[in-house]
Amino acid sequence: INFYQSKWDGPGTTYWKYNHVAVDGNDLIIKASRWKGKNEAEPKALKFYKMNKPNGGISAGCITSTRTVVYPVFIESKSSVANIVLASDVWLLSPDATQEIDIMECYGGKEPGNSYFAKSIHISHHSFIRKPFTDYQPRDKGAWYNRDGVSGWGEYCWNNGDRKYVRTAVYWKSPVHFEHYIDGELVRVLYDKALVTKVNGKWQYGYPTMTNGKLDVEYGKQKITSFSTLDTYSFEELKKASNASSVSIIDPYEYQGGKGFTKPLNIIINLESQDWHVKADRTPTDADLNNPDKNTMKVDWFRVFKPVH
Repeated sequence: INFYQSKWDGPGTTYWKYNHVAVDGNDLIIKASRWKGKNEAEPKALKFYKMNKPNGGISAGCITSTRTVVYPVFIESKSSVANIVLASDVWLLSPDATQEIDIMECYGGKEPGNSYFAKSIHISHHSFIRKPFTDYQPRDKGAWYNRDGVSGWGEYCWNNGDRKYVRTAVYWKSPVHFEHYIDGELVRVLYDKALVTKVNGKWQYGYPTMTNGKLDVEYGKQKITSFSTLDTYSFEELKKASNASSVSIIDPYEYQGGKGFTKPLNIIINLESQDWHVKADRTPTDADLNNPDKNTMKVDWFRVFKPVH
């Protein structure tokens, strides 16, 4: 469908609009532009002047699958990130918005003030309680994928007008087992109470810890206690790390009742202007929003595979 999975029209200063989604014979096109307030396109805003920024709204596109997926399932997209300070997203979300897996969350454009985030692809998941709103996601530095030679994914994908694409995937193997892939390469695995991330060609195994019921933090990031470092990926080694741990990496506060991720999830693709970026004044200029070389995310394909036994 040409919209989000519910009537909600976007986070931060986002206003999802029907006319910002198209297909051009090759790609799905997701565009962004300046929100026009009372002259806006359909659907009409649920709330005017989000974040008290009457001139800061972003109209953007969003699509949601008509069918849900459930584990075990492998999902991959081939996408070209928008070269703008917005999140280009490919993600999974339960209809009740309590379980989310992020296949790709990429803040593509370097300007204004976004060069630090533009160089990374964020791969993560969220466990939510809706009331009162509570959010857990892994916040270790390994959730941000960087590649040598890529200083900005928006610039990389724009490629001087000859668009490049990046393949991002997740293998949701079980309620407590997620594997993340970039361009066909396994880069990060979360399993039960441990995780492993490929960094500079080495696999770093580790697990989270808690003190007095709160996740431990180190240097502003979620602390991951090192278990081992190997040249190759080994699920057996990851299981050993999990057995050494007492804290879940999937849902440490048991917002999902200790069951992990079990709910069917919708597939969502969109652009959005998230509140934490807006609060830090990382938001697109009118010039970037009016520039078709910057304001467009493209998706060549999106594929879903179920294992055959």
